[in-house]
Amino acid sequence: MNKYQNAYIFFLLKFIKPRRRLKVIVDCSNGAAGSIVHKIFKNSKFLNFKIINSTADGNFPAHGPDPLRGNAFKKASSFVLEQKADVGIVFDADGDRAFFIDNRGRKINPDVIAKLFVWYLKPKKIVVDARTGWLVTKSQATSYKPQVINSKVGRYFVEQLMKKNKADFGAEHSGHYYFKTFYYFDSGIFSAIQAINAVSKLPYSLADFVDLLPQYYSKDVNFRLNSKRDYSATIGKIENRYKKFAVKTSRLDGLKMEIKKPSGRFWFNIHFSNTEPVIRLTIEAQSSKILAVEARNLANLLTKA
Repeated sequence: MNKYQNAYIFFLLKFIKPRRRLKVIVDCSNGAAGSIVHKIFKNSKFLNFKIINSTADGNFPAHGPDPLRGNAFKKASSFVLEQKADVGIVFDADGDRAFFIDNRGRKINPDVIAKLFVWYLKPKKIVVDARTGWLVTKSQATSYKPQVINSKVGRYFVEQLMKKNKADFGAEHSGHYYFKTFYYFDSGIFSAIQAINAVSKLPYSLADFVDLLPQYYSKDVNFRLNSKRDYSATIGKIENRYKKFAVKTSRLDGLKMEIKKPSGRFWFNIHFSNTEPVIRLTIEAQSSKILAVEARNLANLLTKA
């Protein structure tokens, strides 16, 4: 281990401050986080931890490198239940994102974790991307309401807005979390440390925290780009179709519309990926029925020849 790793580990150890001893399952996904995570956690007397898939291997033998795809949570979830752990953590391959599992073995929506961070850190200003849901952006029935600043999707845009507005916290729907105390950068390991601190402060389990929050229903769908399609025209047609029901419309990043129909409320965001040849649809609704109907309608519009 070189001096730079030592310095980084020493820096991170200063932030591990759980209020009570926790049992934690960590899946490093055979990626970059493994070499650091074990050294951090073993030096904390507050954690009872088990680390799996910690050896870096570009073949990713345990599961794929992106926890948002495939069965990446399966093994960690089973260990959480078997070990009766308080929380499970799954890193992506390069360690800049962290995803979480509650004590009942359930994968947690990244927006729920963003809400947990807001509850724990009490930031005055937060920056969120265009796909972040109502749980974080909508005013809840609480006395504490941070200022919410909307950003385009992507690390560059979130970081720049955080610096410009001196925001304390930032979140992307894809599992990136940004902290002023981490120099406005995103870090899966730092996010894991802060999540552990937050869970230790809860007066109940992480699963209870999840279940006590307002319930929204969301879905993310990717559509492969077709070079023969005029997507600007397609998105214009979608906007025209929904505009009579629109409560809010934004062109900050693609098209985002909040819709109020007699059947209920929902919102959707359609934007072009910065990293893949796909167009991404994110939709969130008040009920699973509205979600199913409107997701199908939008998918039909996006794929119609």
